[in-house]
Amino acid sequence: MAALGSPLTAQQVVDRIQKNVGAPWQPQSLDTFKAGDPATPVTGIATTGMATMDVLTRASKEKANLVITLQPTFFGRLDAQPDPGPGAGTGDPVYAAKMEFIRKNGMVVWRFTHHWRGRKPDPFATGLAGVLGWTRYRVGDDVFRYDVPSITLAALADDLARRLKARAGIRVIGDPQTRVRRIALLPGVSTLADAMKTLPECDVLLAGETREWESVEYAQDTVASGRKKGMIMLGRVMSEEPGMNVCADWLKALVPEVPVRWMAAGDPYWRPA
Repeated sequence: MAALGSPLTAQQVVDRIQKNVGAPWQPQSLDTFKAGDPATPVTGIATTGMATMDVLTRASKEKANLVITLQPTFFGRLDAQPDPGPGAGTGDPVYAAKMEFIRKNGMVVWRFTHHWRGRKPDPFATGLAGVLGWTRYRVGDDVFRYDVPSITLAALADDLARRLKARAGIRVIGDPQTRVRRIALLPGVSTLADAMKTLPECDVLLAGETREWESVEYAQDTVASGRKKGMIMLGRVMSEEPGMNVCADWLKALVPEVPVRWMAAGDPYWRPA
């Protein structure tokens, strides 16, 4: 805990997270500071699926100077300065500008991915279901299965786009008029094995990211065989983003000294007319 009257630092926030996350802390984890000084006093916390420049700008305006991100900040798994390849020179201007913005505005970025993914119940499935208004439709204790009122695949996709504020990223496989009820959630990255196991047990797979020549092709061929099935792809960040809303709610009780809010990175795509 911070000393009486002294401001809470970013390091002290992380110390609390490490002690309360509910699993042993792994020293080789990606969950480390990516930019800024851990000794910085925290004026507010923003959780997000990805610390884009837009998110950082909004967080700075809201005086949330500690940004806790699920995904990398600097375009690669290890958050290192990106390498443009031979002959391209040294130093990337986009990386430099982003780092300078963080420095100039006294911000700190910390990644929280490995240990948050280990939380039970799964925060990404529960978060996605919550944003979609499906919590009451959960099948027993299974946070990945939901029996929604019967709806066409097209209407379901339209409802998802509205609730998730998707501009263009949602893609659908299946007959638009197929009526569906049981939805299986596969937020984040899923494999062909996940699709092969799950699709027979549900009407629609609601997935984040997968290879087009694996699960996507499998879903296409399932539909082509005459089965009334569907698959909706949200994109990785959009499917996992609601899990960082769950994170914000958890942190509000853990760090009551400062405001905590969720700032969605949003759909990165737009669709041509």
